[in-house]
Amino acid sequence: MLLLGIVGILIATDLVVTSFRRKRETISFLTSQNEALLKKVHSINEENKHLHVRNNQLSKISGENEIIYKKLTENFAEGLNYISELASDYQTLRYEIAAKYVETKKHPAPKEAERIRNLRSETQSYIREMKIMKYKYEYLFKLFPDLELYVDNLATIKEMGEFNDLVELEENVDRTRHYLTTEEWDKLSVDDRNQLALDRYIAGRKNLWEIGRDYEMFIGHEYEKNGWDIEYIGIEQKLKDLGRDIIAKKDGITLIIQCKYWAEYKQIHEKHIAQLYGTTVEYILSSKSSDFVVPVLITNIKVSDEARSFAKYLKVDIIESKKLEPFPRIKCNINKDEDGRETRIYHLPMDQKYDYTKISKPGEFFSFTVKEAASKGFRRAFRWYGNG
Repeated sequence: MLLLGIVGILIATDLVVTSFRRKRETISFLTSQNEALLKKVHSINEENKHLHVRNNQLSKISGENEIIYKKLTENFAEGLNYISELASDYQTLRYEIAAKYVETKKHPAPKEAERIRNLRSETQSYIREMKIMKYKYEYLFKLFPDLELYVDNLATIKEMGEFNDLVELEENVDRTRHYLTTEEWDKLSVDDRNQLALDRYIAGRKNLWEIGRDYEMFIGHEYEKNGWDIEYIGIEQKLKDLGRDIIAKKDGITLIIQCKYWAEYKQIHEKHIAQLYGTTVEYILSSKSSDFVVPVLITNIKVSDEARSFAKYLKVDIIESKKLEPFPRIKCNINKDEDGRETRIYHLPMDQKYDYTKISKPGEFFSFTVKEAASKGFRRAFRWYGNG
């Protein structure tokens, strides 16, 4: 019995020891887990501190951007000055760093620090003035792209003082220079450089207005070859054309023509037919013409089935898939000068007066080449022709 009691005590003691060991292991495990969690919390707190600093920096930058935007929108000149001031501060910051170094080093040099700061102030002034000039220069280029023609042309720059304002200056720029290098401009004859500029205009990229104008002129030329009298309403009146690009007349018939030169993926819809029909009715009512008036839509693409049904019902003629082909672009115009003498002037597509020049009088015509125009006594305006 005594032996059994001792065995029981030993077993109980072993169970207690085992239980204690397991608890200690559990406590140790939980302690290590807790330490790991504390490290993560500390790491998160540190990240939050960095994020807080970054947010403050972003908030400060945002506030500065708002100040800049406000200054630019409220007062353009003040805004340019403010931005130029910031740029000069930033670009001369190394001067201030150098000044602080020499005045706080082991053997300070306060006079040298003062000299560096004076140098910074002087440099800031130059940078500020340069930046203001640069910003104004670029801004003027955006407003008046033709100013680029005056770069690297000192003789022409001297002539800028002859004009009262930039609008007048823009009206007196030979735009063929956009299509020629300085070397070509200097070496080629007047007729050769005008022809080269025209060739490059025809082959080059164009904006939507120029593409539409070319197509309208091409269509007008096609009708003119067949004896129609042509009036280019869209080119001459632009947004005020009421959807009438061309008015063609012959033998008591008037055609109200709308031209649409669109990208191949587009399609003409019924609303375009309705618009053309509406402007035709307005023309009939306002002109009180006795002609038989016909609306005509001409396009390089296809029309939708609904548009075709509209056109059939409203009696609108449709010409689809009409591609743009070569046609004469030079306008040869006859006028009289102040002394009543006849002047024969040709206009290129890039010339300022091109859109407003009508070719309708006897002797006027459209020419394919500068040589053809010149052979019939036409020249460009004196200011473009090199005669002053």
